[in-house]
Amino acid sequence: MKNTILYNYNLNDISITIVKNNALVKDKEEMYLFQKVEDAKEVEKQYNLTKNNKDYFTFVINKEKSIFTKYKDAYYVLLQIKEHNKFEEKLLNPPKVQTDEIRKSWIDLWMEKGDFIEYQMMHISGKYKSIDESVDYYIGLLEVAIAYLKYNIKKQDNVNYLVHKRINKKDFFNPLNVTIDVKERDIAGYLKYLFLNDQYKEDDIKKFLRSLNLDKESRIRLLARMLYPSHYFDLYDKVVSGEEDEEIIKKVVIRTTEYENYLKIIFDSLNQKKDLPYIHFL
Repeated sequence: MKNTILYNYNLNDISITIVKNNALVKDKEEMYLFQKVEDAKEVEKQYNLTKNNKDYFTFVINKEKSIFTKYKDAYYVLLQIKEHNKFEEKLLNPPKVQTDEIRKSWIDLWMEKGDFIEYQMMHISGKYKSIDESVDYYIGLLEVAIAYLKYNIKKQDNVNYLVHKRINKKDFFNPLNVTIDVKERDIAGYLKYLFLNDQYKEDDIKKFLRSLNLDKESRIRLLARMLYPSHYFDLYDKVVSGEEDEEIIKKVVIRTTEYENYLKIIFDSLNQKKDLPYIHFL
C-alpha cells in the first residue's frame, strides 16, 4: 500500500498506519486518509458536493488526474485531513444543496430495510442468538417510526441539506460520510451519538432541544428518526456480514430500557406545546 501511495501522489516520505482496509498516512506535518471506495458513483457525487467546502477533508488528485487510485482489487481515495472545532456549529447549520436528485422517502427506505431483514432472518435464524432474541423488538420499533412519520408525510420538507450518513465527531468532515437529506437527520444522529457514547445529561438534552426552536413538522421528523433504530441495524449488518462478532449487539440491547427513557426525555422536551402525536410505549 505504501508504494502505491508514493507512486500515485506527490508525497515523498510517508509513514502509514493500517486501520482495517484503510490507512492513516503521515507526510511531514500533514495527515491523510487512504480510504477504500465502496460505490464509485456515490463518491463522485460526494466529491462534487464538498470540493468547494473548505471545512471537509480535501480529495487529493493523483498523477492520472483522478480522485480514484486502484490498489489490489479495489479503488481508494486519498483525503487530506483537516482539524478544527466546528463540529456543533456545522451540525446545526448545514448548507443547503441545489440538486435535481429525487430523494427517496424515509418511509420507503425503512420499509425496504424491514422487509430485507425479515427475509434475511428466514435464512439465518438460529445462527446468532443475540440477534434472534432482539431483532423482533427493533423491527417493531422500525414500524412505530414509520407510523409516526406518516403524521407528517404531506408536509415533508423538500429542502435539501448537506448532512451525514452517521454522526461521529471523527468522521464528521470526511466527505465519504455526507449525503443529501433534511436537517433533522443530523440532529437525530447527534442525539444518538451522545447516547451511544454516554455523553448525555438530561438537562443538557432539554436545553439543546429548546435551542432548536423547531416547528411541529420538524419535531415529528426528528422523533421518527429517533424511533428508527439505525444504531441497532448498523451493528446487525456488521454481524451478519462477518465484520463484527455478535457480542457487539448486546451493547445496544442491554440499554433498551435506557434508550426508551432517553426517547421520553426527547419527546417531552419537544412536546412543550402538547401538539405532538403520543408515542404509546413511552
